Amino acid sequence: MKNQIFNHFIGAIDARDEYQQQEIYKELAFSGIILYYLLMLLMGTSLIIDLLQQTFSLITPILLIVTIGYSGFLMKRLNKKELMATDCATPEEYEMNVHRLKRSSTLIGISWGLMMLLWMEYLMPLISREEISFSWAGVISWGIRGVLFGVAMYFIAKSKLEKHYE
Repeated sequence: MKNQIFNHFIGAIDARDEYQQQEIYKELAFSGIILYYLLMLLMGTSLIIDLLQQTFSLITPILLIVTIGYSGFLMKRLNKKELMATDCATPEEYEMNVHRLKRSSTLIGISWGLMMLLWMEYLMPLISREEISFSWAGVISWGIRGVLFGVAMYFIAKSKLEKHYE
């Protein structure tokens, strides 16, 4: 059934050889990623338009549900096939991966905290035509949330490291 859907989707009459199938999978994966980001952009644009017009459209929550559903479905499938795990054959490789995770989690936490600070404290009031004011409480609050987000991402990613050594 999966091959029939695949062949119908790409317009193939007969089965593809292994090389063609791998290349088609690469193209479909990349186009799926692009489509996901376009969906996110469309959702953000719809939200901004709703805020500017001070209305509620049905498309914004539908796009949110589709995006969250697709993400959950994809993560469930990848975890089921154990494709999210990183194998570490030596203690040095494990330590190198932990170091990378610490660095990337720190950057993720900082960028998420800054993005949320700018979005929630400045852009949302600007779009909603409300008064914009600077407060240290907002900066500290989003800074703490960014740290917590980075720490959570670190532990989630670290749980995906698999040691294959004694």
